[in-house]
Amino acid sequence: MNRPTTLPCCLCERIFDRRSLTQHHCLPKSKGGTIDDVELLCSSCHGMVHATYTNKTLAAMYPTLAKLKEAPELEKFLKWVRKQPATRKTPNKPRKRKI
Repeated sequence: MNRPTTLPCCLCERIFDRRSLTQHHCLPKSKGGTIDDVELLCSSCHGMVHATYTNKTLAAMYPTLAKLKEAPELEKFLKWVRKQPATRKTPNKPRKRKI
């Protein structure tokens, strides 16, 4: 079975080489997440999720990709990042306080 060489990031939906996507546990492993809770995210989206939320918040409020896509704190970021080329690498600034 051949795997596709390119896939979209599950949050921003930009297309990336499969090897450059990272595994995000929607329900954190420390909160009982399993391999069934994994989604592939680009490094920009993955970094922003973990810069914004603690694992406790992710488990309580955003344990699925659908809920994470609706997170109000990520709305502006996702709107912006969807317009960026997949080749753009921008570090996420740490938040003053994680939610």
